[in-house]
Amino acid sequence: MKKFLDNTPKNRILGILKSLLERPYYHTKRMFADAYGVDDSTIKKDFEELRNADFTLNYDSKYRYAIAPNKSVEHLQDVLFFTENEQEILVKALATYQQTNEEQKEKLRKKLETVYDVSKLGSSLFSKTFLNKVDLLEKAKKEKKVIKLINYHSTNSNKVSDRLLEPFLVGVKEDILHCFDLDINEIRHFRISRIRRVELLHENWKNETKHYVTATDPFRIVNNEQVKVHIKVGIGGYNELIERYPLTQAYLKPCADKADVFDFECKVNKNFYGLINFLLGYHEFIEEIIEPESLLEHIHERIKKINSKF
Repeated sequence: MKKFLDNTPKNRILGILKSLLERPYYHTKRMFADAYGVDDSTIKKDFEELRNADFTLNYDSKYRYAIAPNKSVEHLQDVLFFTENEQEILVKALATYQQTNEEQKEKLRKKLETVYDVSKLGSSLFSKTFLNKVDLLEKAKKEKKVIKLINYHSTNSNKVSDRLLEPFLVGVKEDILHCFDLDINEIRHFRISRIRRVELLHENWKNETKHYVTATDPFRIVNNEQVKVHIKVGIGGYNELIERYPLTQAYLKPCADKADVFDFECKVNKNFYGLINFLLGYHEFIEEIIEPESLLEHIHERIKKINSKF
């Protein structure tokens, strides 16, 4: 097995799951331990995480592991909404991968990669509560029904209230629900993992012409007004970014002229929400802020506000 550079617990568990699905009864605990540079006890704990998420792990006489097909397919179907035909193909592919045609292989491979990409959700991805929420949200979107979020805790308003919404995009990978809020007559976005309970109503959508998808940055902030940033971070900054904001990994590249330094270049929301919190909280890992100038101005303003409170 190849060595893996990204060895955060979330990515490791998702990587192990992907490997077990792709090559059942091939990997041992020792193989995983060597591939991820950890000891056997760590892999044992990872296996327990999968079992706690209601996956069944089987092994053969040589202690090579596999996910029991009935359990793995059930959960993958909930997360990624496989059709019955795709589920049948997946079961056969897991057992006899070489006999599947190239088009089917590619489709399944992409879906399995999506499972790996949503590693930011960690074990919550596989919890029955999360899966039930996603399934209900997808059902509401498909049937164009209104939903009610029960006792939603809003960070922006600092209030707990019910919300009546028309959900038109369920972004599992980004952990964002795109909705039209009927109470304020505007587009709003909610973190799926933060939603406690969803109630599907009988009321049909009435505002579909007002539905539109806005851009989401790597810090999961939805805003069509974005600006490009370029920052250099050290190893500590790299680790903290991908651990706290896994979507940033796609925009981190090794610096061409400095060892153990990474360039972070991408577009983010114009107010730098999320990014500024990272920069202030982990300033010791920041090598250089190259652009834009407005980012430095926002940082200085934030520091002034902090100082004024103490």
